[in-house]
Amino acid sequence: MEFLKNFPEYDFVPGRYYMYSPLSNTITFDTRSIKTNRGKMGLLHEMGHAFLKHRTYKYDMELLKMEMDAWDFARHMAPQYGVEIDEKHVTQAIATYDNWLSKRATCPDCANFSLQKDRDFYGCFACGSSWEVNWRKDRRVTRKVVERFRHLEHSHL
Repeated sequence: MEFLKNFPEYDFVPGRYYMYSPLSNTITFDTRSIKTNRGKMGLLHEMGHAFLKHRTYKYDMELLKMEMDAWDFARHMAPQYGVEIDEKHVTQAIATYDNWLSKRATCPDCANFSLQKDRDFYGCFACGSSWEVNWRKDRRVTRKVVERFRHLEHSHL
């Protein structure tokens, strides 16, 4: 943890998870794992969010890009601090965001992967349904259909 002194612009807060808060410019770290390689990886990742000035996002793909960029930062900084990046762990971490994004974007009516129209709003190009989603990444994804498109049946002459 000696290297934290190299970053006086951030407040490091002991906790039970790893997180960067742009509002308070704080990086929370898990006191149970901070001395392990994985814990140091997590800290470098959160420092990546801070260094790259990650703030808010509107579209899920922006969040996915921020996550990948923060891991790239961790990869870049790791050799300086004797941290070995476990690529399997990184892949699993990114997969959790990919899974979250996929659940949000899957149409609750026809199960097609669909388009995000706004931060918490999706529309299906296949069946025309629209739905809202919850935005919290630490909660189960919920989808509430707000409009269903009913295909009109045409009689064939």
